[in-house]
Amino acid sequence: SSRQTSPWAPPRGRTPSPRRFRGPARLFAMLRFGAQGIDRVEVAKPSSGGGAAAPGHGGVLSFRSLAGGSAAGAQPERSLQPTPKAFVTGKAKSAGMVAAKEELLAPDTRAPKPSPKRLVAPAVSSPPAKAGAKAPVAAAAEEGETDEWVQQFERKWAAAMSGDAVEDADGGIEVEVEEARPPPAKKPKQSMPQRSKAAPGPRPAASPPVGAEAATVAKAPQKRPAPPLATPAPAEEAGPSIAEEKPEWATRCTLDAARPGQPQRLTISMAEVGLGDAGMAEWCAWMDRRLAAEAGASGRAGAASRGRFRASSVDFSENKLTAAGVKSLCALLEKYTVRCEVLRVTGNSMGNEGVRSIAKYLTCSGRPMTTELHLSRNGRVTSEGIKWLLGCLAMHPAYPIWSSDTDRYVPLWIRAESQKLKGEAGYQALQEACSSLSCSVCLGENSGGIKCGPRQCVNVGCCDELKHNCVAHLCSWEAPDGALPLPAPSAHARPIFAPPGRAAPRAPPSGVEAPPRDEPRIVYEDDDLAVLFKPAGWSCMPQPQGVNPLWARMKPLVRRRQVGELMSQTAAPPLQAWLLLHFGADPNCDASRDQASDRGIAHRLDVDASGPLLVGKTLRGFEHARKQIAAGLLKDYLALVHGSFSQDRGECCAPIDTSPYAETKRVRVDPAGQPATTVWEAIAEYESPDRKSRYTLVQCRMVTLRTHQLRAHMQHLGHPLVGDRLYGDDEVPDFCPRLFLHKYRIGFFNLQGQAVLESCSLQASPDLWGALARLRKVGGMAMMGCGAPGL
Repeated sequence: SSRQTSPWAPPRGRTPSPRRFRGPARLFAMLRFGAQGIDRVEVAKPSSGGGAAAPGHGGVLSFRSLAGGSAAGAQPERSLQPTPKAFVTGKAKSAGMVAAKEELLAPDTRAPKPSPKRLVAPAVSSPPAKAGAKAPVAAAAEEGETDEWVQQFERKWAAAMSGDAVEDADGGIEVEVEEARPPPAKKPKQSMPQRSKAAPGPRPAASPPVGAEAATVAKAPQKRPAPPLATPAPAEEAGPSIAEEKPEWATRCTLDAARPGQPQRLTISMAEVGLGDAGMAEWCAWMDRRLAAEAGASGRAGAASRGRFRASSVDFSENKLTAAGVKSLCALLEKYTVRCEVLRVTGNSMGNEGVRSIAKYLTCSGRPMTTELHLSRNGRVTSEGIKWLLGCLAMHPAYPIWSSDTDRYVPLWIRAESQKLKGEAGYQALQEACSSLSCSVCLGENSGGIKCGPRQCVNVGCCDELKHNCVAHLCSWEAPDGALPLPAPSAHARPIFAPPGRAAPRAPPSGVEAPPRDEPRIVYEDDDLAVLFKPAGWSCMPQPQGVNPLWARMKPLVRRRQVGELMSQTAAPPLQAWLLLHFGADPNCDASRDQASDRGIAHRLDVDASGPLLVGKTLRGFEHARKQIAAGLLKDYLALVHGSFSQDRGECCAPIDTSPYAETKRVRVDPAGQPATTVWEAIAEYESPDRKSRYTLVQCRMVTLRTHQLRAHMQHLGHPLVGDRLYGDDEVPDFCPRLFLHKYRIGFFNLQGQAVLESCSLQASPDLWGALARLRKVGGMAMMGCGAPGL
């Protein structure tokens, strides 16, 4: 430490100040900071011969000088010489942390102090210490010591080493003691004369006049609460040892030192190492420990470490990875939200499930996780995997990627060269995927000698500042001769306000007029699965009452009449009843007749919410639907919230505690809850003509699927949903008849391995569409020709 001072004991025969260190003929053990904490350095006591102090005399110990004197200045000059041998306890880990230097203690030539009754050590500044130097050693005298005095000295000396010192009026240092603590890392050293006099604490009382010591009552030094000791950083101890466990991996996976305010740089180059799924699992466990140690060293463990690491390249090309190995890799990258410039997994054996894991990683945050993705020479990847990847990128707030260099939205650069993806069949599959997903891709264009690249796109539809729906560059894909062009880029938010398609409301059964709720309808169906659009007002609670199994045997006209009764009743009818009436008569749809499987419902929506649901028609399909939910469904929501956001897009990662739901039907944001992430983007801003209140239509991508996640997160951000009496202010505005929450999209893989992504635009819920039509559009993408309703 550069702030090294020592107490001064007055010569024998003079009474010390009540607040000064006492102990004549005592040379104290000095302390210093070391790699293991505080080390003790034993110091020699001066002898009486050869210019040294006589036994029993007090003395002053300093790193640079030793001086003594009386009021008249008649005290003989004394000096201390260090013994030839010295030792320092503890081991130093770095020269920057250890400051130990052997110095000769020369006599002090200063003039004596005016008051001999109050002597203090002058503030001195020691030169920088040399690493590896040793301190003098000798035995200390024992006379004049008491337990109380020793404890008082130890406390005061610890405070001096920690920097909590009070500068005396005469220029010296009077120590006020706290418990010692290690110095902060990488803090520039300062010498004692450079310290400002305004910084220390309150000054001590003035010294009593000469002869008044007997009448002075000694006061104990004022104590401050001891600050907590800093714990050693885990990375300093565990980081190097973890890397040394796998030296070959450590040379391929480098981790730069952290810089304040910047992500920690990471490079992973594990190409051509013959890594299989088991090796990948071992590598992920090893790297997980390294990243956890680094995050713990910065005090940003857990959710606070999101975005801490950024990789220039993550390369696992030419290995033996299948979908399981790629899933382990993506789970690790997603856990720490590691953003990378280039992600390479070429030349492996993964299939569409591996692409699914990559898509989940790419969309786990409100920021783009990579700018280049290389999937070439993975023979098991088909056009269905590419369709799933494009569907996940479409309508995501982070894609296409905003480039601050060009002030344009740039599609993600993807290389996916494979025999199964080439030729006319691959191009036709790509064309069908773009049409069904309402997105566009660029195959690489050349305009005036400028070609598309990872950082720019020269496609005409991508050359303005408006966010478009061209989400990817698909390199090395070519259109066959005579083939129709791919859909041109259009406005990003246009599919939200598109016509409802198969989710359009149906006419009610005959004899039913103006029912309070719409009838559910099927938007996708195969032999085992179905996607059902649930209007608001239908309950998905498990095992409801009032569902008669005999309804499956009714004739078609009788079943339609029963549907009309369900639509007209006051209480929310169970959705299971409609499933039984719709599928129960089909002998192949055994799940709809099975009460134990809840008539095929695999997941749920709130009563006041609308949107598509995945249901199983058969028991086989029901089990597959549950597996798809565990693997992760694609879910996009639309919600109208109170107020305006300060930014266009973002994410909420607040943990959600679902334990109170059983009693209160509410969840809460709590640090002890389950991890939850919602990525959102502001689509349009509205204003109420009468109340002059602002509202924002947001689109939310659900990264995790917790109960009431979106409602709790929006309330946590200070923007509760319109019409939400549970998490809002218990006030439903006149223009909105219900909770403004609409699921917009759902995605999964069916039993045949096909990617299914179904959209239900806002027009599928006429009550919500009419609510927006009563508001005035004031900003956002709704002002850019997206077809949004509003005044």
